[in-house]
Amino acid sequence: MKNRTELARVQPESVGIRSKAIIDFIDSIQEKQIHLHSFAVLRYGKVAAEGYYKPYSARQLHQAFSVSKSVTSASIGIAIGEGLLTLEDAVADYFPEKLAGEVHPYIRMMRIKHLLAMQTAHAKSTNTQVQDWVESFLNTKPSHPPGTSFAYDTTGTHTLCAILQKVTGMTVHDYLRTRLFDPIGIGEIEWESCPLGINKGGSGIKCTTEDLARFGQLYLQQGIWEDKRILPEGWVELSTAKHADTNNAKMLLDGPLGYGYQFWRTRYNSYSAFGAGGQLVVVIPEKEAVFVSTANTMKYRDGQQQVLDSLWETLYPAIQDEALPENGSTYTSLITKLDKLTLTMPRGKISSPMMEALSGKQIELDSNAFDFEACEFHFAEESGCLSFYGKGQRLDLDFGLMDWRSGKDPFLGLEGFSAGAWTDEKTLVIQTTLFELTQEFTLTCGWEQGLLSIQVVPAGFYYKDQVEYLNERFSI
Repeated sequence: MKNRTELARVQPESVGIRSKAIIDFIDSIQEKQIHLHSFAVLRYGKVAAEGYYKPYSARQLHQAFSVSKSVTSASIGIAIGEGLLTLEDAVADYFPEKLAGEVHPYIRMMRIKHLLAMQTAHAKSTNTQVQDWVESFLNTKPSHPPGTSFAYDTTGTHTLCAILQKVTGMTVHDYLRTRLFDPIGIGEIEWESCPLGINKGGSGIKCTTEDLARFGQLYLQQGIWEDKRILPEGWVELSTAKHADTNNAKMLLDGPLGYGYQFWRTRYNSYSAFGAGGQLVVVIPEKEAVFVSTANTMKYRDGQQQVLDSLWETLYPAIQDEALPENGSTYTSLITKLDKLTLTMPRGKISSPMMEALSGKQIELDSNAFDFEACEFHFAEESGCLSFYGKGQRLDLDFGLMDWRSGKDPFLGLEGFSAGAWTDEKTLVIQTTLFELTQEFTLTCGWEQGLLSIQVVPAGFYYKDQVEYLNERFSI
């Protein structure tokens, strides 16, 4: 991105953080077997540490999931500052053409502030399997008066995007490009849209780890960037304050500390943007610090909380008020550890006597959910390819042996990286990580008495209908 001021990279001790604490954080994540993809720690607007777990990189656009909600909140704040909206605007008044028949009074009562605080008239998100998500939101029978109960409602956030697009004639993505993204140095992010071309307000952003860090830093700086006001005065304080009790929420991170305007209240008077699978932006005003992460924690029910726990247990206590003396040896150890970060991959050997016997031979498959009729292995010295044949096409899964190799997966056709290893002479394990869905697959290929079995264990977040049957392990 042209004319962007780069964030300063500094030794942790210069901003009051011990290098050992960052090492402890990395070790804690590793001990918990959490699949972190990246993290960054900022103090005083400077990057004290950042890590990218191979094959992920600093330039990789990563799913942010519900962190998008907090960006949507920022867009509403800017629009209010421009006089385009108010918190007390009735939501239904923006869409008279979508209202069917007699409108329930609870729907009429909903205000923009209720959508921001997850206090809509619905007990859960309404139907997004239809063409018009807003129409569904407004015409689904409500369960309670708005403003009386917290319920995590992604379609309410999406409706905020629809309101802004109707008022401005622009998608939220385009609206924010000159008002927020460009001014604070956020690059060419992607933002998915619903079938009607409205940005998915509750999800859909793909961005870099540094983009998340810049967004968090903007909030830490009360909406000001390089002496220019980006967010209206008072909006950060208002939108990150507690507006809803979360005692009734089923899934909580950091306990029932409350919800703001698309931000969660978290420990130590901090506030956070949370996205499924470990996408986190944690702003800690009392320490003048920001922590961000990308990950796939979906293998563990409490995976996101475990990342937060590691933050609070290792990094937070180590943030001091004053700069610390340099610690050259520990800092060198930290840099070495950061350079060697990699996702956990199958462990074993890069070769087996089975490779020569199998390479280039088609193997007929039993009936399976993908209608694959046959498969074929090809092996090189440090890589391999598993090809599936069916319906007149060939789908390849390229993988490195004890290393990552880029390519598309054969199940969803999405970009990712795969690594494999022989765990014994007759068992090949291949792990695939996909960028677009924060999805992983582990394939275990075993040979016994001349027969091949392939078992696939998925772990990830599911957005597309065609992966419905991938929620549990399956065999090919």
